[in-house]
Amino acid sequence: MLPVKSLPVQVTLILAMIVLLSQTFTEAQTRQQYELNSISFSGNTKVSSGNLEQIIYTVESPVWLWKFINSFSGFGAPPVYFDSTTIQYDMRALSEYYTSNGFFQAEFNYSYTLDSVEKVANLRYEISEGVQSKYGEIEFFGFPREDPGLVAEAVKGFPADSTMFFNQSVVKAGIDNITVFFENNGYMLARFDSTIILRDTVSNRAHLQIYLFLGKKYSISSLSVEKKGEGSDAVEDEMLIRLVGIKNGETYNLERIRLSQVRLYRTGLFSSVALNPLFSDTVNSTVPLMISGTIGNIHELSPEILMNNQSNTFNVGAGGIFVKKNFLGEARKLSISGSAGYRDIFRTNFDRMFKTFSLQDTTIKGYVDAAFRIEQPYIFNRPILGTFETYFRINKEDNSNKRNYGGKLSLEFELPRYTFINFITAYYNLEVADELFPSISGIKQINKTLSILGADLRSSHVDNPLFPTKGYNFSFLVEEANLLDYGVTNLFGSEFNGTLFYKTAITGAYYFSLNRNLTSVLGVKLKTGHLQAYAGDDAGIATTRRYTAGGSNSIRGWAARQLAPAEIRVLDNEQVIVQGGNFILEGSVELRMKVFGDFGYAAFVDYGNVWKNHTRFNIPEVAVAGGLGLRYYSPFAPFRIDFGIKVYDPYDKRPISRKKFFGELMEYHFGIGEAF
Repeated sequence: MLPVKSLPVQVTLILAMIVLLSQTFTEAQTRQQYELNSISFSGNTKVSSGNLEQIIYTVESPVWLWKFINSFSGFGAPPVYFDSTTIQYDMRALSEYYTSNGFFQAEFNYSYTLDSVEKVANLRYEISEGVQSKYGEIEFFGFPREDPGLVAEAVKGFPADSTMFFNQSVVKAGIDNITVFFENNGYMLARFDSTIILRDTVSNRAHLQIYLFLGKKYSISSLSVEKKGEGSDAVEDEMLIRLVGIKNGETYNLERIRLSQVRLYRTGLFSSVALNPLFSDTVNSTVPLMISGTIGNIHELSPEILMNNQSNTFNVGAGGIFVKKNFLGEARKLSISGSAGYRDIFRTNFDRMFKTFSLQDTTIKGYVDAAFRIEQPYIFNRPILGTFETYFRINKEDNSNKRNYGGKLSLEFELPRYTFINFITAYYNLEVADELFPSISGIKQINKTLSILGADLRSSHVDNPLFPTKGYNFSFLVEEANLLDYGVTNLFGSEFNGTLFYKTAITGAYYFSLNRNLTSVLGVKLKTGHLQAYAGDDAGIATTRRYTAGGSNSIRGWAARQLAPAEIRVLDNEQVIVQGGNFILEGSVELRMKVFGDFGYAAFVDYGNVWKNHTRFNIPEVAVAGGLGLRYYSPFAPFRIDFGIKVYDPYDKRPISRKKFFGELMEYHFGIGEAF
């Protein structure tokens, strides 16, 4: 045999590098990334593809615009590449979703294609849904046998019946309702244990066996106080116990305890406060409650930088407030405040801003106010928040200067969260309303004295007050003006020369989530209001009580109060323009989307107008606006800027193409909080 000669070291290294590079190149080819172009579904007749896209983990690659923005900034979204390992998680998510909605025999498959030329992938899920099952027999275990009436009342909170399709989220909500019901009726330890679902695939029924643990029925044995902080010595324990309003021997009620804790916190005495049962001290089916909290300074003096969205405009100002807590005992709170600012700051003429705040200057709109307020958290020995306020306000608007001063007594009633109406405020307001108008010869003035009895009823049942994704808000306002004044005047034999009128306003807003991760929401609002004089001259109604439309919380294609009938009145032989109507109709449809974390956008359509009275309502006079807005959802409130366009202007029938985009068509509005 010929001897084998070893290769030189240099040649060996070169060969090794060639082998390594070839392997790397081969692996790179096998790991070729394909952008996920589309996800589709077939066979899903009962569940929409849009809902299924929100259920699975895999997502399509974003549109080119978001990818382009992401390529040079931290915004937008990067491309999404196909990963076959996530398919198993998608299949599991689809199976769980269909099972939780009664499709117990659903089957799933998938397929995908890879385009090596375009470097894109298309993923397809094939679904055989089968028959959807309805509820069958529903049995509960763990109910107390000694109180069948309470059990019958509790079962009413379970919404499912044999006519409905099985839905696991409905079952969970029903169990939660029953558990909360027992917690509010003495069963402090009530909790859900387990559920057995018996699937009957022959009759397509889901039979339920629901097991609860309730424990004993408890009553309250005592209330104690544990407080600390700088102001703790100035607050009496007995007063706090009275404020809670729960007596020894009462049946344990979780809802009442929560309401009492809110009442304690709203006094402003506490920086933190809790009202909790002492589980370790339960004796013979009784449990004590303890108030524990930290009480801060009794006196506070605070400067304020003000930004708000009142009067449908973005306002900026400054002010200050002095607060004395526990004023004269009984958790009363004394507040003295004052503020001043400019309205619609982004449209302010800054050259003139610091030169004048006179009535004749129509380029500046602003306000000045001062208020003295006393709040009493427990009125008539009941959990009623009473507020007395006296105030002075000046509002500078385009064509007039409104000056209002007077006093207001309000009573706010506590209601459980689960009732339809969960907020009621009744009030009496005695106000002097003066309106000053510029004219050629000087200032013309209209004076009105208003004696108003009113009530504000609200219903809030949304999942998130800052970004509601489901539920509704509803409010009903009713006011009557001057009837009390009329009665007193006639009682003493004098003649009443004012106007008697009433005012109503109804607003409803509904929210619907469009996807599973609650980032896409459709909101719908409808508002109507009516104002009418039933004795005396309609001209005697103060303009501060009349309706106007337009602005950031109204019809966003128009500036604030721009939609309002104008009436010419003669004062001292001179004409002045008075704005405002007696009937309003407004509505909005808005799509809200969270796109990148706390950033999002909105697309909206607003419509409505204000008429002199309800008999003048005319559909061709309904103004329509559409537009887009940007959102930043901060921890305490959304910040927004909306760009509204006059889609249909009942006062200018020219085609849109003949109008100037800036100045005639588009309005912008900056706001804090959503439009509704």
